[in-house]
Amino acid sequence: MFDFGWQTYALLGGGLLFVILEVFFPSGGLLGIGATICLGVGAWTAFEYGGGFSAVLKYGASVVVLAPITLVFAFKILPHTPFANAIILQPSGTPQVATELGLESLVGQRGRTITDLRPAGIALVADRRVDVVTRGVHLEAGDDVRIVKVEGNRVIVEHVGGEPT
Repeated sequence: MFDFGWQTYALLGGGLLFVILEVFFPSGGLLGIGATICLGVGAWTAFEYGGGFSAVLKYGASVVVLAPITLVFAFKILPHTPFANAIILQPSGTPQVATELGLESLVGQRGRTITDLRPAGIALVADRRVDVVTRGVHLEAGDDVRIVKVEGNRVIVEHVGGEPT
């Protein structure tokens, strides 16, 4: 390795530690500023103890190589820490759709709108009040409708008979 003096190595390590801490504990950039200060002062100590601009170039090359490696390492281990498990939502095994029971059995049945459908409203189908929606058509209260499709809790209806009133 290069002979920059122990202070330079300590500042390089401190700057990389600040980078890791910024990944784990978002601070609005304060830890990033700390990393920048450490790495900048490290460049100055490399200049003082390492012998000039060639030492600063070697130090800068070390920072350019080590900083991305440190970031990748931090992001690789982050999901496996207890801290991350507490703040990151885990995907559920199966998607769950809350459906009202028995809506699928209403497909094909006719009913009458209780409220205006603009395009959503309420219809009475088989003596049951059902929240329904049209495919963008406005229907008046009292129009006859037929249930054409059920998607989860979404009941899609179409007008039955002549033109909608």
